[in-house]
Amino acid sequence: MLKKILLITIFAVALLSLFPNCAKVVTPTGGPKDTIPPALVNSIPKPNAINFRGEKLVLEFDEFLALKDVQQKLLVSPPLNNRPQIKPKGKRIELEIKDTLLENTTYTVYFGDAIRDNNENNAIPNFEFAFSTGPTIDTASLAGTIVNSFTNEPVEGALIMLYSSFADSLPYIKRPTHMAKSGKNGRFKVNNLKNIDYKLVAITDANGNYLYNQGIEDIAFVEGKVTHDMLMNASDSSRWVRLRTFSEPLPYQLLTGTNRPQRDLIELNFSRKPVGGFKLVQVDNPVSEKWYIPEPDNEGDTVKLWIISEKISAADTLKLALSYLKTDSLNMLQPRIDTLRFVYYESEEAGNDSRSKRGKKEEVVKPTGFKVETSIKNMAVAIPGVPFEFTLPSPARKVNGALVQIFNQTDSILEPGVKLVADSINPRIYRFNTSWKPNVTYKMIVLPGAFESYTSTLNDTLKLQLTGADPESFGTLTVKFSGVSKAVVAELLTEKDAVVDRKAVVGNQSVTFTFIAPAKYKLRFIDDLNANGTWDSGNYLKRIQPERVIPFTEGKNKGVINVRANWDNEISVSLQKP
Repeated sequence: MLKKILLITIFAVALLSLFPNCAKVVTPTGGPKDTIPPALVNSIPKPNAINFRGEKLVLEFDEFLALKDVQQKLLVSPPLNNRPQIKPKGKRIELEIKDTLLENTTYTVYFGDAIRDNNENNAIPNFEFAFSTGPTIDTASLAGTIVNSFTNEPVEGALIMLYSSFADSLPYIKRPTHMAKSGKNGRFKVNNLKNIDYKLVAITDANGNYLYNQGIEDIAFVEGKVTHDMLMNASDSSRWVRLRTFSEPLPYQLLTGTNRPQRDLIELNFSRKPVGGFKLVQVDNPVSEKWYIPEPDNEGDTVKLWIISEKISAADTLKLALSYLKTDSLNMLQPRIDTLRFVYYESEEAGNDSRSKRGKKEEVVKPTGFKVETSIKNMAVAIPGVPFEFTLPSPARKVNGALVQIFNQTDSILEPGVKLVADSINPRIYRFNTSWKPNVTYKMIVLPGAFESYTSTLNDTLKLQLTGADPESFGTLTVKFSGVSKAVVAELLTEKDAVVDRKAVVGNQSVTFTFIAPAKYKLRFIDDLNANGTWDSGNYLKRIQPERVIPFTEGKNKGVINVRANWDNEISVSLQKP
């Protein structure tokens, strides 16, 4: 009997070994992932209800809910004085209305994508709910897109504001009649409108007050009226409104800050580029001669003042009177004099050094020299037509181009002396042009005395080796224009949108970019309406739209241009408005 049981056991083990997968435990998959957002199944009142007199909205869905950023995304149009109180309760959302609703008015409650299911976080896209306090509900709508005027990137979360009257001051002082917000792709749709004309303005509402705060928020607008025949079904994209946001300077002018980061440097910060300029004088023992050199930044609202008087910079404390124009309570520019105090603190190391020398006769040791930065680094390629640029640590009292020596090592020739030209804005930058020959090696020596500071310090000796660019190692790109209204600025960009080169022309001329290093590039064009060679923003009150910035997007690579060595590229571009 025992032998029989043993044989049966051996047979059973052998049989199981032939079917190993039969004993494998598999975790149940649970079925396909839920990708369906919640659906509204009931509400009080019903969607698009009329004659609503309640103080609470109740929305019931078919799933348990989770709300994401609902306080930021919830929008009621027309706007309420007090935000509704939101109470999520399982599958329901309750909104308690704290205001007295207007009579005979259609209200739209926009949730964006704030309502999601609790399990898979599936959002209801662009969910909204409408009702009317009167016998009818308004059904007209307006759709469009909004982008940044310079980058052409969609603007998400812009507040689209409609007014039933047309005064220019409305965005500053009055909440809109109707409003909505743009989505991630910059698209927007304002629903439940009356079939009337509207004024349309959009802002990036930074503080959530539904008003335009100039200088803090961007703005976009439609010239003239949005007429009732523009209100349409949003599916007709050919009739969408297209808005472009831009920034305006702060409407008021005042001094916002001061600083003295170096003994010979003070900084003034204004709310905007100071209209009417400014003047700075010493309160105690004022001097008649020029004692500072201004260096404004690109925006002009921050100004560095380099102190060129050794006597003045030596003082630890400076008491100065600043004369400028400041905006008063009536928004008028009025003369203003502020007394300012600038204190320079020595570093801790300098203080310790002074204490260690206390009781001894101290010697004043002047710096031996200063370093000069260059636009072309050592062992780099020098391209003809591109100015060579020196950047100094502080303005120079004297410059001597004869001490910038360039030796042609290939032909054993000393090149003629350079002519140093100061930058028109930055007093620390000097440039010169020279004809670099292809494949020729140059040695540049900048001797002490080429630049002398106002403290009588000379530059350190600088040695560089450069090679003239070989045209066959680079590519060229020619752009032929048509449809230019007045002038155009063409900008050559890297794939990451860094500006490589820019050229401005008037009319339908061509521009050619030369000595382009082999790589992939992009182009953009500025419709330069005032022919000043740069991009100009808009002005809302003057009804000036920002100048158009048109990216080049043609070709199979959607505007990306592959520049190769010793290749000539040519494209044609029309700037005709669509």
